[in-house]
Amino acid sequence: MKSKGFIILTTIFLSVIFFTQFKLINRPVTDNDEGIYLTSFLLVDKGYPAYKKTYFSQPPGFLLSVYPEFILFGKTLQASRLTVGLWSIIGLMTIIWIGLELKNKWTGLLAISLLFLIPSYSNQSLTFQSDILITTFSLISLATLIRFRKNYYLPWFVTSSIFLNLTFWTKFDITFFPSFIMVFWFIYREQKISFKKIINLFFIFLAVSLGFFLIFIFPFGIKEVFDNSILLRFQAVTSSSSSFLLFDYLKKDMVLSTVILLSLILSLFKFNKFYFSQKIIFLWNIFVLIIFFFYRPLFPHHLVILTIPIVLLFSQTVGYCFTDKKLFKFIVLIILIISLSNHIYTSIKTSSKLINNQQQKAVEIINKYTNINDIVVSDEEILNGSSGRLPPPELSDISQVRIRSNNLTPENFKKIIDIYKPKLIIPWNGRLESIKNFKENLTGYIILTSFSETKNIYIRITQ
Repeated sequence: MKSKGFIILTTIFLSVIFFTQFKLINRPVTDNDEGIYLTSFLLVDKGYPAYKKTYFSQPPGFLLSVYPEFILFGKTLQASRLTVGLWSIIGLMTIIWIGLELKNKWTGLLAISLLFLIPSYSNQSLTFQSDILITTFSLISLATLIRFRKNYYLPWFVTSSIFLNLTFWTKFDITFFPSFIMVFWFIYREQKISFKKIINLFFIFLAVSLGFFLIFIFPFGIKEVFDNSILLRFQAVTSSSSSFLLFDYLKKDMVLSTVILLSLILSLFKFNKFYFSQKIIFLWNIFVLIIFFFYRPLFPHHLVILTIPIVLLFSQTVGYCFTDKKLFKFIVLIILIISLSNHIYTSIKTSSKLINNQQQKAVEIINKYTNINDIVVSDEEILNGSSGRLPPPELSDISQVRIRSNNLTPENFKKIIDIYKPKLIIPWNGRLESIKNFKENLTGYIILTSFSETKNIYIRITQ
């Protein structure tokens, strides 16, 4: 009976989140990456293999964890968002599981309530990007690791290793690796198992990692994956501004900033009294912060990589500090009500119009002047995804990072255009026009429609 209230509140919270997701998957597109990934997935579905034909900047784990559901749910942006949304709900359920494992289930409910008061989480929970995926996979790795430490049942350790590998191969994320490694040290210090068994666990992890690589990564092609995703990151780092943006982003999110500050202060005072699991959560946060100090380029959506572990640490630390459990439960209840009310209000006021009027008009023009097999190039890739008129597979990604880092050179762009001879070329957000000699290379094209000085649709008039 003591758990009845907790079960009811958790069920209500997760149910409201689940059903409001169906409206929010139609919210307006504000991040060009969604159009890029949608176009890339459609090209893969059309028969152009990822990496070997279709340029794809994300590691294979992103495809592995989203593409099957993308096909199942209808091959649309909404299908992709729904998939990310389902993974985010699995992450919320994993946070509840961690709270149960740590004998304070109300800390889990506090954490998931706080997450929906933080824009960097609520926005990314339905955005077709990989940040929610890697944090969810890290949470599952953490939960199964905590479970393993309790009973030393090997399948839990294997499961944790699998999801740690999936985390890495989804965004090359290594933020949870130090915590995973420290578990070996903590277990050995507690003298729960012998040093020999620690070594055996290490080799099991290596075997799982090798098996994961050979089964899921190797078939994509090592050179192709390197050229598409790893090389791009090296090029992006060398061309990125050295300006420190983390504080600028945090200043715009006072809830997250407050949670970070309180978490670090409370943790420093209570660290010596932390249990094993709280220490590895703390280490996870510290490593994320260190990475963010050096990571370039850093974008606002990356904040969710910090948001989830810091909220988890905060809820665990606050739950540990509260001696009056009834008061703690009451505070959790208040935060849950505020969080749900805010989320419901946001879902009601959010528009269900996926693309704006100009974009919709552009899609209508594309459909009018092309057929389904015609090639269309645009730096506003949501136009490709919405119209079904796709670019050459080499131009599935016309991102600012790719252009600025010279990963997509003017010479390569011209060569691709000359080979494929797209029916329409649509510079929309300045990315195409930032390519050197872009307009000079549009020989054989005239402006079909102009929406503004920088938003034009060029149509090919020569064969």
